Amino acid sequence: MAREHWHNQFDYVISLLGYSVGAGAFIKFPFYCMRNGGGAFLILYIFFTVVGAIPIVFLEMTIGQFSQSGSINVWNMCPLFKGIGVGCAIVGWIFCSYYNIGFVWFMYYFYNSFSNKLPWDNCDNLWNTPTCISNRTFLHNETSSISNSIDHGDLVNVSGLTAAEEFWKIHVLGVTDGLEHLGSIRWHLAGCMVVTYTIIFLWIFQGIKVSGKLVYVTVAVPFILFTVFLIRGCLLPGSAEGMYYYIYPQFEKLTDPNVWVQSCSFSLYTMGIGMGCIITMSGHSSLKNNCFRDAIVMCLIDCFFSIFIGLAFFACVGHVAYLRGVNMAAFESSGYNLAFIVYPDVLASLPLPQLWSVLTFVTMMSLAIDSMVPGIELVVAAIEDLFPQLVRRHWLVNSAVLFSLLLFSLIYVSQGGIYVVTLVDWYAYFPSVAVFAMLECIVVGWCYGTERLQEDINNMWGQRIPRVVVICIKFMCPLLLFVVFCYSLYSYRPPKYGDYTYPTWATAVGWLISLASLLPLPVVFIWTVVNTDETTLTKKLKKSLEPNETWRRTARHEGFSGALHPMVDDGLTRV
Repeated sequence: MAREHWHNQFDYVISLLGYSVGAGAFIKFPFYCMRNGGGAFLILYIFFTVVGAIPIVFLEMTIGQFSQSGSINVWNMCPLFKGIGVGCAIVGWIFCSYYNIGFVWFMYYFYNSFSNKLPWDNCDNLWNTPTCISNRTFLHNETSSISNSIDHGDLVNVSGLTAAEEFWKIHVLGVTDGLEHLGSIRWHLAGCMVVTYTIIFLWIFQGIKVSGKLVYVTVAVPFILFTVFLIRGCLLPGSAEGMYYYIYPQFEKLTDPNVWVQSCSFSLYTMGIGMGCIITMSGHSSLKNNCFRDAIVMCLIDCFFSIFIGLAFFACVGHVAYLRGVNMAAFESSGYNLAFIVYPDVLASLPLPQLWSVLTFVTMMSLAIDSMVPGIELVVAAIEDLFPQLVRRHWLVNSAVLFSLLLFSLIYVSQGGIYVVTLVDWYAYFPSVAVFAMLECIVVGWCYGTERLQEDINNMWGQRIPRVVVICIKFMCPLLLFVVFCYSLYSYRPPKYGDYTYPTWATAVGWLISLASLLPLPVVFIWTVVNTDETTLTKKLKKSLEPNETWRRTARHEGFSGALHPMVDDGLTRV
């Protein structure tokens, strides 16, 4: 059965943009800039986007479009490494299981944004403690810390909490003192989770021709709202200092190797490479689509949008720093603390806080769902690659995947769920995504061969790619990914949430999560060699490295002109 195609290629590009930007640009990017020298980090980020991200994104687009398949069948080009696709599907399922909880939290904050008084702006709520610090208190004190601590039942002891912190830790999470005590389910979050999965099911139920139109809204809304945030922020006192802190390059930071590695890592991972989503979405493209143009457009717009988000963020934070008489470094935070403590705190200090809060969490939900949907489609496409008979029951596969995610995600909405989310997030990508992306470059660049790749590209849209892109795919990108991989191992530290250090058994579980996606590589490798119809091990390996008989079959069914014979040993030089 032929795969569904995008209604037009603009739907495809917009969907890719929504996937690549995501909520991570809002949650992590400002923190990376603060910690790594502001403008110095931006310079390196742009550089690595050009030399690293664009070639790999182009590579994934090309093989996905040419194969007209998902993340597993694309490796019919080199069956020995089909485990990459299986591993990507596992990473995708794990990613969806915990990433969706972010959407749940955003939804709950969005709901509370309609209150007469923002609940994270005052200490007059039932859950607040005697030592709670409201924004009004904050504005009239020179320090944001107090020494008193509280003991709230079975909750974690909280010292000097602001109203925003108490809303997050006590009311939303009801956080316990560790992973050993998961506590009960937070039913207000469980309800939001059911709504979340219902929205996703309705989103993807009619296929990409409908979801490809919905994404226009979820991509446009954040851009419009961030423009509004930037304009409004620029009109407030202190915004100029905030933006200066953001764009001023601290060139001395360029002597720190850590800054180079982190800028390279963020530029690569923000595009979602090595996860199979780009391959899956490109598998729905027309064979005549120019992937090289799309890769450049996608990566540069994503880079611009991340920088643009940073400007809007630092303009608003600069104003709050001005009001409180503190420097910008006081807001250096990342991840969940930045999204659910710092941002609400900043919003409560702006004029018309309810309006800005509603707009902010609409933006966050839009960014989050744009990244969630491709991850689910990746898993669904991988299942349909393995079981083609299920293609005709697409809705059933969608339902089964979403139901499995919903059941598993219940652990994330328990009182100790934040510890589980942190543990899974810590190990979900490490080190598998770097390994998968590195193997993609090696397999396509050296096993399949860049001459074959050039022929495929020429057959699709009638052009050849510049030699510099070939060099990047074969040499530069694998080297960058290898450096990121080695640095990740070198800088590894056990997971930690706040002051809580995970026990040894939890770290062991984390490594099992990490290895779950890597295990298919050796398993599929051995299984493919054993089941290859040849007499000697050398011949089995050689045949397993060649594209199998199903390669390009879909291309022929598309009525695609050119050399469409199955790729056996055709004598092409591998350069």
